[in-house]
Amino acid sequence: MKILFLTDPYPNYGPDLLLHGLRKLLGPAVVDFPRKDCVYEGVLGLGVCPDNQRCPGWFAPDVGLIDRDDIPAKVASDYFDLVICDVRAAGLLQRHFPALPRRLALIDGEDRPARIAPGPFVIFRRETDGTDFSIPLPMALPMEILQWIGDLDKTPKTHSVGFLGSSFDDGRRKVLESITRDFPDALVAATQLPTEGEPLPEGRMGRDDYYRALQSCHVVLSLPGAGQDTFRFWENAACNAVHLSASSPLFIPDDFSNGTHILRFSDVQTLHRRLDEALRNQQQSQEMSERGRNHLASHHLTEHRAAYLIDRARTALG
Repeated sequence: MKILFLTDPYPNYGPDLLLHGLRKLLGPAVVDFPRKDCVYEGVLGLGVCPDNQRCPGWFAPDVGLIDRDDIPAKVASDYFDLVICDVRAAGLLQRHFPALPRRLALIDGEDRPARIAPGPFVIFRRETDGTDFSIPLPMALPMEILQWIGDLDKTPKTHSVGFLGSSFDDGRRKVLESITRDFPDALVAATQLPTEGEPLPEGRMGRDDYYRALQSCHVVLSLPGAGQDTFRFWENAACNAVHLSASSPLFIPDDFSNGTHILRFSDVQTLHRRLDEALRNQQQSQEMSERGRNHLASHHLTEHRAAYLIDRARTALG
C-alpha cells in the first residue's frame, strides 16, 4: 500500500504520532511531503523543544528511501492508494492539486475541532465522540516511548500519586490543591510550557527525569489539558502504576475498562475515593497496572492506530 501524507512543518502530536505508526507498518511506502524535519530530529509534539525534551531515535531515520519526487503528477495518476492531509497542511491541496485526490483523509488533531466544510473526503478527528460525522482518532504511544518508560520500572516508589503538567488554570488547580492537601507525599507540579523566549521554564523536567518521576508514584493522574485527549494520558498508561483519569466524553477504540485497566472519576470526591482504594489495596493495584499496560501494548501503540485508520479509510473510501 502506498500512502502520501501531506504535512505541516510545526510539531503536532496527533498527525505526527499517526505518521510514526504508518511508517512502522509500511516503511518508506508512506511518503511525508514536504519532509517533516522535526520528527527526524527527535521532536515529539512540542513546538519549542529543548534538547532535554527530545526523543532520540523515536522516529525511523530518513536514509534516502522516501521518494518525494513528482508528487503532484503521482497524485494525478492515482499512484497513491490513500492521501492523508493534516488540516494544518490543507493549503497544500489548493496549491499543488487542482483536483482533490480520489481517496483523501483529513486529520484533525487540534485541541478544538477544526471547522471543515463537507467534501469528498473522510475526516479523522482527535477531539470527538463520533457523533459529528467524523471518525474518532485519538493519540497513541510509540513503542519507543513505552520501552523508555518501562526501562524505569524499578524506580523506588516514593510518592502516593503524581501529576506533572503545565499550569492551565482551567479546573486543574482545584483538583491539584485538594490532592496536595490530603496526600502530603503527592508529587504535584505544574510549570509553564516552553516558549521561544523561555525554552526551559523554571521547574520543568527533562523527559527522562519526567518519566523517572512518574515511575516513583503508586498512582499517576491524568487530567484534561488544552484538549481532552492528552499525550500525558498515554504516557501515564505506560507506567508501572495505577492510572487514575478524569472521565472523558471522547470515543477511544478498544477503550480501557474502568476498574480493570484504569480508574475513572467524574468529580473530586470520586477521585479521592478511587485514590484511597488504590493505595489501600497494593496487590490489586499492581495487577491493575499490569493489565492496563498490557492493554496499551496490545491496542494503543501508534501502529495500532495506523492500522485502525487504514481499515476505516478503506471502508469509507473503497
